[in-house]
Amino acid sequence: MSPEPNNGSQGETENQGKDTFVSTAEQGIEDYHPSKAQSNITIVSCYIANFSDGFQNSLANPTNVIFKDLLGTNAFTSVMKTRISNSLIVGAILGVVVLGYTSDMFSRKAGLLVTSSLVAIGSLLSTVALQINPSQNMLWYFVIARGIAGFGVGGEYPPSAAAGIEESDDLMRKYRGPLFVSFTTLMATLASPILQIIYLICLIASNNDLTVTFHAIYSIATVLPVAIIILRLFMVDSTLFRHSNLTNQRRSPRIYLLLARRYWWRIFTTSFAFFLYDFINFPNSIMSSSIISSLVKDGDIRQTATWQVILAVLPVPGVLIGAWLTNVIGRRNTGILGFAGYVVLGFIIGGTYSKLSKNIAAFVVLYGLLQAFGHMGPGATIGLISTESFPTAVRGMGYGIATAFGRTGAAVGTECFTPLEDAAGINSTFYLAGGVAIVGILVYCLLPESSKLDLAKEDRMLEEYLAEHGYHIEKGNRMDS
Repeated sequence: MSPEPNNGSQGETENQGKDTFVSTAEQGIEDYHPSKAQSNITIVSCYIANFSDGFQNSLANPTNVIFKDLLGTNAFTSVMKTRISNSLIVGAILGVVVLGYTSDMFSRKAGLLVTSSLVAIGSLLSTVALQINPSQNMLWYFVIARGIAGFGVGGEYPPSAAAGIEESDDLMRKYRGPLFVSFTTLMATLASPILQIIYLICLIASNNDLTVTFHAIYSIATVLPVAIIILRLFMVDSTLFRHSNLTNQRRSPRIYLLLARRYWWRIFTTSFAFFLYDFINFPNSIMSSSIISSLVKDGDIRQTATWQVILAVLPVPGVLIGAWLTNVIGRRNTGILGFAGYVVLGFIIGGTYSKLSKNIAAFVVLYGLLQAFGHMGPGATIGLISTESFPTAVRGMGYGIATAFGRTGAAVGTECFTPLEDAAGINSTFYLAGGVAIVGILVYCLLPESSKLDLAKEDRMLEEYLAEHGYHIEKGNRMDS
């Protein structure tokens, strides 16, 4: 069996479709299209939601600095630091799997409302953490609170990505790739420098009062998902989802085996690529505050925050270039180019770290360029490829599985990088990142060039495939949530 779905010729597909299916008009199903305002609400909510998720992910950096200063290294050990960082990641793994499935089987809108609510609850619980006397028990409470927020953050990705790409394809098909990158990777990347700026302003305004600063940044993290919930009350599901979903389909174990048989290669390659990128990206992002803090004289908190702002800004141009390149050279080649830059800079930083550690400006610039290449290549394209590679009826599940492997890579990388740093020095982590990026290039060569996929045609081919095996998709009968 060929690893890729057998698309066949367009003529054959259309002829088969006429034998097996009738059009929505012939079935008497209404010509369903969201209004332009509803489509715009969906897109805008995706922008804000991905900014909120990026804000949540970036909170690990200032949180590590604050807890280390308030509790000391004896209470806030490297093990506990890793545990707190991983609580968001583990929650996200569970969230992407659960919401990837439910958003396909029930509703994009309902899934998005649930995830935003969980992010708000988890953030609120985290905000009041320091009301508890700082202690080991407080840290465990914080782990649970961040896990709840993580479930919401992870659960956000599948329905948000699926709804976003479907509306983008409906509004401006030619530019769906750059538009998707703009409301996913760009928003998540912009959140990091904005958080660092807010963090720095709070430190200055409170005269380095870390408790006040902590409450401020986590309060903002709570307000963002509440605003998203309000917006999403007015959104509806996309045209593609309305006309091609499994919400009313008889679902036996056999149908999942059929889906796995048809899409296993795409699931495998996108999941592997996601795993490799998050394996090196998340630990590098989380470790950046600790690395810079160790290089700043006397570990000055305010100076560390200033360098963190500069470091967080540098990847943003990389995302913009990546969004442009997705149409110019394709999704796959953009990812390969980004991984190649990661290889070169990873080995340069690793080889010259002893000298770079004495010149923090040079280190921050090279470190920022490393992350810029990552965000330009796999950061901008792996989510896009994973979303476009699956038909509407299983898009959330396909993307959710790939993202779950990505977050697993993030958790494994976080567990690996700290012991490696302790055993062999910080420079060894950059060598590891460069080596993993080489494997990433090879895996990217196996990915489909998803810019060439017609999403509606992919839906028709899935319908025909399932019909051949006794499953006829019932169109248009699902009520919107």
